[in-house]
Amino acid sequence: MAVPQPVLNLQDSFSQVVKRVKPAVVNITSVRVETIHTQPYEFFFGDPFEDFFGDFFGERYRSPRKRPAPRQYQRKHEGMGSGVIVDPRGYVLTNEHVISGAQDITVRLSHPKEKEYKAKVIGKDPYSDLAVLKIKSGKDLPYVPLGDSDEIEIGDWVIAVGSPFGLEQTVTAGIISAVRQTLNIEGRTHNNMIQTDAAINRGNSGGPLVNLKGEVIGINTAIYAPTGVFAGIGFAIPSNRVKDITDELLDKGKVVRGWMGVEIGKLDEVMAQQFDVPEAEGVLINRVMEDSPAEDAGLERGDVVIEFDGKKVLDPSDLQRLVAKSKPDKKVKIKIIRNGKEKIVTMTTGERPAMEAEVPEKDTSEPEEWEGAKLSNLSPALAKRYGLPSKEQGVIVLNIKGDGLAAEVGLYEGDLIISVNQKKTPDIKTFKRYAKKIDIEKGVLFDINRQERRIYLSYQRPN
Repeated sequence: MAVPQPVLNLQDSFSQVVKRVKPAVVNITSVRVETIHTQPYEFFFGDPFEDFFGDFFGERYRSPRKRPAPRQYQRKHEGMGSGVIVDPRGYVLTNEHVISGAQDITVRLSHPKEKEYKAKVIGKDPYSDLAVLKIKSGKDLPYVPLGDSDEIEIGDWVIAVGSPFGLEQTVTAGIISAVRQTLNIEGRTHNNMIQTDAAINRGNSGGPLVNLKGEVIGINTAIYAPTGVFAGIGFAIPSNRVKDITDELLDKGKVVRGWMGVEIGKLDEVMAQQFDVPEAEGVLINRVMEDSPAEDAGLERGDVVIEFDGKKVLDPSDLQRLVAKSKPDKKVKIKIIRNGKEKIVTMTTGERPAMEAEVPEKDTSEPEEWEGAKLSNLSPALAKRYGLPSKEQGVIVLNIKGDGLAAEVGLYEGDLIISVNQKKTPDIKTFKRYAKKIDIEKGVLFDINRQERRIYLSYQRPN
């Protein structure tokens, strides 16, 4: 039976793209050297006659003991990743985490023949997890152009090329599965990440995700791997964001972003009701950092941001994007809702900063039960145990059972409950009085301190 021509055409498309892309995909080896300092052990067996004469005739008869010098040694850490040449002059794109902290970086090309180059870091940006390297070859190198990631559609075919587990020039294929609005990957917040089922594994980081035109539409960055290996869910940074970041890295060696100095959270219906916001749209300020632009502008915890510099703010990703795009030292107007009333504040943006045994007192408080949680007044001993400010007032969660309302709400052991539905709870007695009034069908709002981070925790039981 003959193979249908459309199938052969698709197969030919894949093979042609691979032939065009593979020469520009490189393997990156980074070496980081860590110096370890250790204190020496001291062994004093001594001379019995030395101690005898020293005791009777004074210290001048005791020979001085040399204290051993501290020892140090170096430990070498080697990492591997992938990259792609995007300019014939030898500019290589990869992930920042591939080369982070490296003292030595080697880039290896496999086509037309294997060759290694020492690489120089032109610029890197930990927030976007992108880096630009430069290698010198004396001649033009094969490269792959950056495409337009705004043109991609869910279901489009894509090809991932890289060196998973050190297996160079590995090619996998799949489709674009989704475009994710917000993802938190190892402390980095990414917006509009491309999700694909093309197999991506350890060592693929920094390699290209290409379309069937042979254009880079993403830089492979992370996988969702609950078992430690690829599970059909990989993520790539879209090429249009890569272009913006790359231009700034080539120009300045870093990315300059605006900064407010706040920790924010998504506003839900329960929060909107509690903070007297007409619609569940906007961003709730969980914390205002000291000596930050937000503090200087008079912003407060509990304010809801609904506009930034004349642009509507619907969710945290909106605010993060707008603030990051604002240049430092720019005056912007921020529309907020405070105590149910709209207010305009003017703020001057800053520059986003770079990404860095006592005997316990006896605890005499008596814990009490509430909806599957064991609670206690905060004592100095409990504050030490859970790393909380000793002067703060509230009710501490000592234990959570898996089947109670407390677990359903999302409380954890060590949470300090500051208020319930905006009513202060300095002790268990007060907490229980307000807890009786909770209508879980309408929703409840907790203000808690979790490991010295103030957050609002809301919950409404589904109908």
